[in-house]
Amino acid sequence: MECATQSGVCPLRRLPFYPVIQSKAKSMLVDTMMLFLGSAFEVASRYVPELKAEMADWNDGRRFALGVMPDGPSITLEKRGDLVKFMGPGVHEPHVAFFFKNLDAAVPVFVGLNSTHNGFAQGKIMIQGNLAYAMEVNRAMTLVLANLFPIFAFKHLFKAPPKLGLSGLVNKAKVYLTLVPQAVTNLFDVVKK
Repeated sequence: MECATQSGVCPLRRLPFYPVIQSKAKSMLVDTMMLFLGSAFEVASRYVPELKAEMADWNDGRRFALGVMPDGPSITLEKRGDLVKFMGPGVHEPHVAFFFKNLDAAVPVFVGLNSTHNGFAQGKIMIQGNLAYAMEVNRAMTLVLANLFPIFAFKHLFKAPPKLGLSGLVNKAKVYLTLVPQAVTNLFDVVKK
C-alpha cells in the first residue's frame, strides 16, 4: 500500500526505535487526558447539578480508578462530601476500576473518537470490582464527558447525545473556565508527591 505522503510519517516508521517513540507518545497522551478527566470530574462535581444528583446516593469515600493495562497510566478519584477529589496517578484501593486492555484501546476513547459504551461492547475495557458501582460511575462519567468535550464530538461519544439547554451551556462554560486552573493545581500536587 502506497503511503499518502512519502516525506511524512512513512520514513519514520522505518526507524528501528519508532515503536518505542510511538508507545511513549500514546502513554503521555493518555496520561495527560487522564489528568484532565480527573480535573473535569472535580470541576463538574462543583457546577453540574445533574452530576450532583447522580452522585447523591453514593457513599462518602467511594473510590474509582481508570487505568491502562498492563503498566500504563492510571488515576484514582474519590467522592468526598458532595464533590469528587482527584487522588492522583496510580490505583489506590478503589471500589471499582476500569482498565483499558492496552494503549491502542484507550487512545480513541480519550481523544473523543470512540465512546466508553463502544469500548465496553468491543471488549476493550474491563471492570474490576462492584458492577453496580461501575454502572453508576459510567453514568457519572457520561455527564462529565458531556461537559468536557465540544458538542460536535457528541455523535461519537454517546448513544443518545445529551441536549444541553441554556443552563447546561452555562454549566459547560463554568467547567471550561475552571478546568485548566484545576488541572494545573492537580499537576503541581502530583509533582510534589
